[in-house]
Amino acid sequence: MPGHGSTRLEGTMETRPQVARAGRMYPPGPAFLTRLLRGQVFRSNPAEFMGACAREYGDLVHYQVFNRHIYQITHPDLIEDFFLKDAAKHTRGMVMQRSRLVLGNGLLTSEEPLHMRQRRLAQPAFHRTRIAGYAETIGQQAMAMTRRWTNGATFDLRQEMLAIALRIVSKCLFDLDVTSDAEVKKISNAVDAFMEFLPLALLPFSEQIQRLPLPVMRRIRAGIGEIDALLYRMIAQRRADPRDCGDLLSMLMEASDPEAREADEKMSDQQLRDECITILLAGHETTANALSFALALLARHPEIQEAVRAEARSVLGDRAPEAADYPRLRVATAVFAETLRLYPPVWTTARTCHEPYEIAGFPIHPGAVLVAPQFVVHRDPRFFADPLRFDPSRFAEENKAGRPRYAFFPFAGGGRQCIGEGLAWMEGVFVLAVIAREWRLTLPMDAPKEIAYEPSISMRPKHGVRLTVERIG
Repeated sequence: MPGHGSTRLEGTMETRPQVARAGRMYPPGPAFLTRLLRGQVFRSNPAEFMGACAREYGDLVHYQVFNRHIYQITHPDLIEDFFLKDAAKHTRGMVMQRSRLVLGNGLLTSEEPLHMRQRRLAQPAFHRTRIAGYAETIGQQAMAMTRRWTNGATFDLRQEMLAIALRIVSKCLFDLDVTSDAEVKKISNAVDAFMEFLPLALLPFSEQIQRLPLPVMRRIRAGIGEIDALLYRMIAQRRADPRDCGDLLSMLMEASDPEAREADEKMSDQQLRDECITILLAGHETTANALSFALALLARHPEIQEAVRAEARSVLGDRAPEAADYPRLRVATAVFAETLRLYPPVWTTARTCHEPYEIAGFPIHPGAVLVAPQFVVHRDPRFFADPLRFDPSRFAEENKAGRPRYAFFPFAGGGRQCIGEGLAWMEGVFVLAVIAREWRLTLPMDAPKEIAYEPSISMRPKHGVRLTVERIG
């Protein structure tokens, strides 16, 4: 396993961070030029590159990319400090900073103290009792989707997961029924524009590129313009008729900051737009990707698929899921969790240092980038024996005991932990349960044995998820 004196033992629960210190200015790591010549730095598979660095150099790794110092953290103890103790010394990562062109100052991109104010305002909209109210929407959308399927058909289920995730978030966020293909396409174009923009944010001179009249920037502006028109129109309608529609937008409009100087201080139209577009764009693709990987895994493990089916039929019968069903769907929950472990949609978390401090005795200077890659930590054999094996039983209550808190963090952590986590869990579990109850998923003859993944801005199935669906009587 790792070099440089590391004592990692495969399959053990060795929890001490492995960090080489003696006589070093920086933690150990690869020479950038060497890796660049091999095509391994952020060109082919950055997730695999980070995993190789952790195995070879330990839990704190240093390398440089485009003259930026990058510190890679892959131990739960160090990650806990990253999210909690040292959080005030960080700003958002470069990609999120540059994403303000699209997202404005929403929860993903804003800095303190604005971020904490907005989180206080938005938190009630994501309270578990509020999320429970969306159970019916999720269940009905899942059942409506599968009713459109053709028995024996083979098709890309990732496209179906993108569509249902869009319909669910549109209904829960805006009370908007996205039923027509034209409506789905319009909002999908905005989502695609955002995802097309994000890789540009990684490039040197990104701000200058954004101002150029390039075709890609015209597509991005057109897509965001469409979604802005929709959002501002809905906000104006709600201002004119402020009744509670039972959706997140109603909650956001009514929310007031208990710590504000003015007791009735609420979100402006601009802030409402920024939060809504953040929830719509960031929450749509990530949940769809997680569901896509989960279906691909179930098709490759028919015995686990059968366990999900048996549970769903026992708990749900032939009706749509309800909020009270969620804690009873333990197998589906474990499947979704194990999918998030192996293929976390947010596969790495990045911050930028703005105040000097130390990690394990090494100085971290302003401007340095810190990354905590979920993909690497979730596959660490110290915390997950035989880590590449799909085994939902890892997330049975008795098997989670003793595992470090940040050995599994698909929704990040600390003050910036994903505010929509509860909604994502319910959506993932209910959609899996409904599909497995009614349909058998199998691999077509030409399907690859392994699932190819693409660690872009989010972790995606590289070639989609082509499966054959067979209705079960």
